[in-house]
Amino acid sequence: MKNWPLALLGLTDLVEGVNALANFAYRHRLKKTHAAEVPVISVGNIAFGGTGKTPLVAALARTLLAAGAKPAILTRGYRRREKAPVTVRGGDDASWERVGDEPALLARALPDVPIVVDPDRVRGAATAVRECGVTHLILDDGFQHWRLARNLDIVVAEAGDPLCSRRPRREHPNALARADAIVLTRAADLTEVRAAIAVLGAYAPEALILAATVEARAVVQGGERRQPDVLKGVSVVAMAGIASPEGFVNTLGDIGARIVDMKFFPDHHRYTRQEVEAVIAEADAAGAVVATTGKDAVKLPPDLLARVAWVDVDAVPVMGSFGELLAPVLQGQLPPAHPTS
Repeated sequence: MKNWPLALLGLTDLVEGVNALANFAYRHRLKKTHAAEVPVISVGNIAFGGTGKTPLVAALARTLLAAGAKPAILTRGYRRREKAPVTVRGGDDASWERVGDEPALLARALPDVPIVVDPDRVRGAATAVRECGVTHLILDDGFQHWRLARNLDIVVAEAGDPLCSRRPRREHPNALARADAIVLTRAADLTEVRAAIAVLGAYAPEALILAATVEARAVVQGGERRQPDVLKGVSVVAMAGIASPEGFVNTLGDIGARIVDMKFFPDHHRYTRQEVEAVIAEADAAGAVVATTGKDAVKLPPDLLARVAWVDVDAVPVMGSFGELLAPVLQGQLPPAHPTS
């Protein structure tokens, strides 16, 4: 809770109310929902960020690719500087200023997956189908975006806080009844997972529930990709501008890094050169290495990034599988497109 501005915490009830009214308008056909030409898989949450959604989006895209599908990711490109729609293929020209930090990260991690950055998701869906010939669309951060109908509604929640009661929410937990599936993230403790499933049963009794954790795939230093254990026993200063930096700290601990200090900034923070140089200088003085996230790394100047280690992570299922999660849109059992139910 301490990471969230008090003003935002006070707005939770208001935001929940606004989204409830919007959902009512779409559910009762007061506003029009548009169906795409291919299946739409929405990945979202009822909280304001920090639940591990981006690694899950990447993992689902890889699962679709492995199944022979041709997915694209639809995203609005939050806090990017360019406003025109952008389609990124093969990681080309995916600067964070142009597309946003999370889309830039996804584009680099998934060179075979088009990333369509457009606040108008209906238009973005049409662009992806028309220009990229895709078979499936992943709607990033789409649980409250009812204008584009979806065939599979996936909600992401932390295993330790399944109802998002410890952070500002976009919607009341009652909204979980709309979910086709819920993925519990940061699920290292299966006892905690089982307790979360019991709690969710009262809100989403029909939803498929899976559990996943985030694991380091590699550590990138000086442009060289290395095994995660390269930081084992190494003193590090953790630097992150993400909604829940505690998750990053846990990842560093999992790979054996010795954290000597932590420098946290607001989510989607736009670093100044002076800020990064100051953190690097402090780490140098302590005989430590600056370690950061992939989402932060895409925003660092190349010469400073060369002096930082960034951790590439992946969502890994610990209960259920992503293939099971995507089976309805891969095995000819396509559920009907729906905006709210």
